[in-house]
Amino acid sequence: MNATTTLSYSYLIIGAGRVARHFAHYFQLLNLNFTTWDRNQSASEFQAKAAGATHILVAISDSALEVFYSEHLKNFDDKVLVHFSGALYFNGMIAAHPLMTFGTDLYDLKVYQHIHFALTGCDELREALPGLPNSFSSVFAFEKARYHALCVLGGNFTTLLIAKMLEGFAEMKIPVSAARPYVEKVIENTLANPDEAFTGPLARKDAVTVEKNLNALNNDPYQAIYKAFLETLWPEYPRK
Repeated sequence: MNATTTLSYSYLIIGAGRVARHFAHYFQLLNLNFTTWDRNQSASEFQAKAAGATHILVAISDSALEVFYSEHLKNFDDKVLVHFSGALYFNGMIAAHPLMTFGTDLYDLKVYQHIHFALTGCDELREALPGLPNSFSSVFAFEKARYHALCVLGGNFTTLLIAKMLEGFAEMKIPVSAARPYVEKVIENTLANPDEAFTGPLARKDAVTVEKNLNALNNDPYQAIYKAFLETLWPEYPRK
C-alpha cells in the first residue's frame, strides 16, 4: 500500500455476499486501502468505518438498497456512495455494475482487471472506483432495466440451460469434459460472429428434428423453454 493511495481515497465495502467478498479480494490484490462492514457488526463500527472512508460501496440486494441508503447513507454528503446493481438507479448513489458473474471461488488479478463496468451517475470510473484499471461504459438511467435484462438473458439463462444439459448428460454417463469443448466453442463462435454462430434444427428449419426434440421433453418443464425459443426464432413453425 503506498502513501499516495492511502491519503487520496479509502473504501468501505458493505455486505457479506459474493460481490462484497470478490471486491474485497480484488482491492487486496491491488493493495488498496479498504475496510468492510456487514450487519453482523455493530452500528458503532459502521459509523467509525464510514467516517474513515472516502468511498462507500454497498454490495447488498437490490431490494434493500434504497432503504439502506435512506436509513444509513443519505446524510454522508462528503462521501462518494456507490452500489453495484445492474437494474437499479436512484439519486444519491452512483451505479457501477460489474459485468461479471461471481462464483464461490475467488478469482486471480487478471480476471478482475478485465471486468467491464456499466456506469450510471458519473462520467468516469475513477469518480466511483479510483485505483481500478478497468474499462467502463456509460448507461443512461432509463436504459438500466433493459441493460440488466440483457445480462440475465445472456448470462443467467445461459447458465441454467448449460446446467440442464450437463444434468441430462450426467444421467447418460456423458462427462463434463465431453461437453466443455462444445460449450466453449459455442461461446467463442458467438462472440466472434454472433450473426453466423447460430446452428441446429431451428437455424436450418428442420421441423422433423424439432418435433422429436419436443417429444423427448414431454413432462419436462424445459419443454416450455424450448417452445418459447421456437416461437421467437421460428414463429411460422408448422405446428400440428
